[in-house]
Amino acid sequence: MEALTRHREKHEQTGFIETKNGELMRIVIAALRARKAQTAFKWVKGHNGHPRNEGADRLAGEGAETEQETHLNLQIPDHLNVTGAQLLHTTQKLAYRAIRRRKSEAVEERAGTKANLETIMGDLEDICNFQVKQKTIWTAIRKRDVTRECRQFIWKAIHDGFMVGRHWLRPSMSDTLRERATCKICLELDSLDHILFRCKCNERTVVTSLLEKLWSKTKTQWPGLLWGTTMGAPCVRFETSDGERLLTKERLWTILATETSYLIWKLRCERVIQREGASLTATEIENRWYATIDRRLSIDRRATAPFLEKRALDPATVEATWYCVLENVDELPPNWVGDSGVLVGIRRS
Repeated sequence: MEALTRHREKHEQTGFIETKNGELMRIVIAALRARKAQTAFKWVKGHNGHPRNEGADRLAGEGAETEQETHLNLQIPDHLNVTGAQLLHTTQKLAYRAIRRRKSEAVEERAGTKANLETIMGDLEDICNFQVKQKTIWTAIRKRDVTRECRQFIWKAIHDGFMVGRHWLRPSMSDTLRERATCKICLELDSLDHILFRCKCNERTVVTSLLEKLWSKTKTQWPGLLWGTTMGAPCVRFETSDGERLLTKERLWTILATETSYLIWKLRCERVIQREGASLTATEIENRWYATIDRRLSIDRRATAPFLEKRALDPATVEATWYCVLENVDELPPNWVGDSGVLVGIRRS
């Protein structure tokens, strides 16, 4: 309602570039202008027995269940069509987003991207019993709980952008380069799916075992490491037997799954490129994993600093997220989250 009233002028001045359902808003505003009489809006509480509100819900439900598509005339008359954004109200950021959106609409979705998104959505439906849309996945990986490095890794992984496996088998590749397409440990065609979820190398097996062991401390069902639970980790849901969502467990899984999958990739690259195929020891891998999770815990604690004001994390949220996986948690002082003098680490047993 506010988009049509209080914020209408702003949306029109910026060309509806950042407006949710901008095209629909443009059509509705044009329809309002076409009316000869003054239009007034009155807010009513939803699902509270109001006859017209309930009637609107009923009609929406009937429309959703209609098998035959309903064709509506959404054409805006030329004299009512406000197009473009005003230069006075256009920033560089706004213009950049408009250009990116227009270019993305003209580019066809990559086959690898489509396949990976379908895998993620299928895994989430199987494990969490709910359906997600592609847009939800892209929005979820931008959550604050996902670090910038992990977000970039997930984005590139979903787009099949890493130079592994079949990418080394292009006709332009020499015989020496084509050898890189094969996993030297499993002697099969490499892929990101193989590296993260199926490879027999130490970095994957040890790290996965450590994550599963730590997750058992939460007394929550182990979801496993799959495309849906790692690349789509911010969408994973955990619920009680009564259907109540466990938000802090969801947040912890998002952190652990994204950091772990990214670490597996980094350790694999270190083995293949820097160490020329020499595997890391189980102790080295274990220390690297614990250091990664401890670092992520430290980031969470620093994010509660008062000088961050509105951007600061709630210390209670941080404590509830990590409490069940901390070492000697019963000995920690009440204000351990914000006190940098208190040493806190992840359980190792």
